[in-house]
Amino acid sequence: MRYRIDYAEGRCCNFANGRRELIEWLALLKDETVTDIRKVYKSGVTDSVMDTYRRYLKQS
Repeated sequence: MRYRIDYAEGRCCNFANGRRELIEWLALLKDETVTDIRKVYKSGVTDSVMDTYRRYLKQS
């Protein structure tokens, strides 16, 4: 599964290939404000999974 991580007030994004890589990216982005995490399907459709991965964010 592919994920898109939006941060820096929507100006930047990164892609993660799989859950493990997503969690690694979230650890690296601890100083950034993550605005959304979206699951990207093969068809191009996306769903927000921000609530599922909120506990991995190192934000106050």
